[in-house]
Amino acid sequence: MSVAVTADDREPGGLVAVLRDHSDVESVEVRRLDSGDVVSGSVAVERKTPDDYLRSALGRRGSDLEAQVRAMNEAYEHAYVLIEGDLADVEARWPDVPGAAVRGSLASITARLGAPVVPCGDRARLVDVAVRLVRKHTESPSTRSLPPGAVPGRDEPTAKRMYGCIDGVGPETAARLYEAFPTVESLLSASRDDLEAVDGVGPGRAAAIDDALRRDG
Repeated sequence: MSVAVTADDREPGGLVAVLRDHSDVESVEVRRLDSGDVVSGSVAVERKTPDDYLRSALGRRGSDLEAQVRAMNEAYEHAYVLIEGDLADVEARWPDVPGAAVRGSLASITARLGAPVVPCGDRARLVDVAVRLVRKHTESPSTRSLPPGAVPGRDEPTAKRMYGCIDGVGPETAARLYEAFPTVESLLSASRDDLEAVDGVGPGRAAAIDDALRRDG
């Protein structure tokens, strides 16, 4: 799914370029926004560098992050604060500010104002997170139900649940494998001929199971 986004004209050109290069972005409009730095539909994102975040969240100077979040909350259904840096970058930026105070500010904004604060790392990751947030709020969730037995219950034996996790092995085949090999150790010691003797396991599936069990890492 592709999305159309609008970026505030005060944002750096590099951010706009990364937005336009994202494979899920169909168009980028650049204009002055009343709130948020990147918006799409019902979603608004305030982008912060580590310095920007500290100045605005801890109130030493510059913008007031709480006011910015409240403005986004009034104008959009979903508001986020994305930091162009890791949490360690933010904590290290101002050594005189305790790390606990920085983490507390993230928790406070998220809990009190309902706008999650997410350290994203570099700019490309920040843009990718922003686009994914837009998509998650825009796409219709699947209403298709899973077939019975597609997900092994927690009350099933561990070995049987593990067999169901092997690529290409469905719940019925997992059950048959468990009947033939009730322990993982017994399956590991089975030859391909032993595997093919199980109903529903042909040469191709036997090879896939054998490869999955013996693959390094």
